Amino acid sequence: MKDLNKYLVLGVMTGTSMDGIDLSLIKTDGINYVKIIKEENYSYSLKKQIKLKRIVENKPNNISKIYEYFQLYENQITKDAIKYIEKFFKRNKIKKIDIISLSGQTMYHNPNKNITIQLGNGKTISEYFKVRVVTNFREKDIINGGEGAPIGSYYHKYLLNVINSRAVIINIGGVTNSSQIKNRTLISTDIGPGNGIIDDLVYFFYKKKYDTNGYYASNGKISKYIFNLFKKDPFFKKKYPKSLDRNHFDRYLNKMKKNKKNDAIRTALAFTIYSIKKFIDRKKNSYLNEIILTGGGRKNILLIKILRENLKNIKITKIDKYGYDGDLIESQMFGYIGIRSLKNLIISTPLTTNNNKPISGGKLFNPNLK
Repeated sequence: MKDLNKYLVLGVMTGTSMDGIDLSLIKTDGINYVKIIKEENYSYSLKKQIKLKRIVENKPNNISKIYEYFQLYENQITKDAIKYIEKFFKRNKIKKIDIISLSGQTMYHNPNKNITIQLGNGKTISEYFKVRVVTNFREKDIINGGEGAPIGSYYHKYLLNVINSRAVIINIGGVTNSSQIKNRTLISTDIGPGNGIIDDLVYFFYKKKYDTNGYYASNGKISKYIFNLFKKDPFFKKKYPKSLDRNHFDRYLNKMKKNKKNDAIRTALAFTIYSIKKFIDRKKNSYLNEIILTGGGRKNILLIKILRENLKNIKITKIDKYGYDGDLIESQMFGYIGIRSLKNLIISTPLTTNNNKPISGGKLFNPNLK
């Protein structure tokens, strides 16, 4: 029998773009009921965003030292999470919730080495707020042979069933991922770079966080040489489902830093568009009639314009059209899968993360109430 109990849960998301923290307070049963109560985004300063990226860039090459290195920064990430959660509670006069569901800040993701690292200490946060915290969603999937990502696709399934079951949700964050339903079966995968390379180049050339509306890219030309190298990347030869570390394509980023500013940014945008088009053009996707865009990339006017020119037979829509804030889908997502974890419901399968079997996941921390 399904557990239909509903819980008030705060979903906390810090994504691969490393540009802020999203919080969504929702009431859900983790199955077919979701009510969004209150949600907010807190943007990081450019200085803080660059600091986080530098931590990742300076990681040791020796895999055996990766965990030890990133643990040095766990306390600071945890303090930041507590600060913003507390601010959210005070601003919205929230006195009591059932559980906090924390994504953790992804710092390193390498499923080939069975490693995925998200920082944010669930136990510390649980003790501070005296509330249950569920986190560490990817570890069990990795242990069971999975990619560990995309891990929140069951929320996408919920959204697709509400909006359009013949659509595909494409989330353009630091990395681009997708979720769709075919023959009543959920299928998810990372499909290529998202905003990550674009953002890095915009900072390198202009010391800004992102390319607003695709302005810089619209004034540049694609470097055919680098673009052709990118299309031969080993990632595209891997079978779906698959996952990406945000920095997987750094070899092309370093080459583009030597190009003209806007040409480099336009080339990076071409990477994202190529990845989406390559995925959609597969014969297995012929039943799809709509692309629903979420994440920061949906705000790039040039990206949407080019996608519509290249994919004329499929409707392209921002999820905001359906009454959802496209910036906060992933914090809603972690709230939703946090309750699925609490109820020991499935959050990943061989067709969403390429694991061995359908499994739940996450680790629950209970506060000491003495």
